[in-house]
Amino acid sequence: DHLIMIKKWLQFLLGLNGASVIRGLRLGFSEFVKGCFASLCATHPMQDGSQNRIQRELQRIPVVTLGEILDARKPAIWLTVQKYEDGILPFHEAMALLSILAAENPREVLEIGTFMGHTTKALAENLKDGVIHTVDLPTDFSVQSDSKGGPPKDDFHLIARRVVGREFQGQAVAQRIRQHLGDSAVIDFQEFGKPTFFFIDGAHTYEYCKQDSEKCFALCGGAGTFLWHDCDDTHPGVVKFVLEWRSLGRNISRIEGTALAYWKSA
Repeated sequence: DHLIMIKKWLQFLLGLNGASVIRGLRLGFSEFVKGCFASLCATHPMQDGSQNRIQRELQRIPVVTLGEILDARKPAIWLTVQKYEDGILPFHEAMALLSILAAENPREVLEIGTFMGHTTKALAENLKDGVIHTVDLPTDFSVQSDSKGGPPKDDFHLIARRVVGREFQGQAVAQRIRQHLGDSAVIDFQEFGKPTFFFIDGAHTYEYCKQDSEKCFALCGGAGTFLWHDCDDTHPGVVKFVLEWRSLGRNISRIEGTALAYWKSA
């Protein structure tokens, strides 16, 4: 794991240039990181064959516009514009997520990956009578105490500095938010009510993305609206999972201009 992290840092540094810095200043830290990896692939196409493979696999997932998803629906949304903070959903992706939420208008939502609670709060603000279930690791979680027998996690730097649910605590919408603390690998999803709308943004390894999605699918009996974050070339586990579900006939698409994947089951 340490060797992989060192390799990623070297790739990041090799892709660091003026274009990636400008991208980061305009769109936030996560886009800065993506820009560095994209620059590396563009300038050193043979540097990392696996990165090129991931990009090819990503292209196998069709792209759909937000307008095509909404069709004739014209939902109104409430979205607070604020300074970007590493780990939160970028503005343009939040707009897409909330537009689909408002159009579907579910009674219950399940979000995997609370983090600071920015998206959780926005989901509740745009679902006036709905309940938001959101799950994150226990507040006392540490890498050292993590079970060695469980699925691999990622984003430990974000886990270490999170304040779970900070953004909605003490707010009026907190009355409709149900905070669940536990590892999604072992927690009982039956605690999460009967959601039909799912936003999966927890650990982005293939193992977690797969099992979180399968548990959500079972929870709604296969009838729900699913969105996944970080379906891009820097998260091969998410891409691998999405392609796996597509091979089962589930026509998941990427939303144009975002790192969101979308699917509404029949």
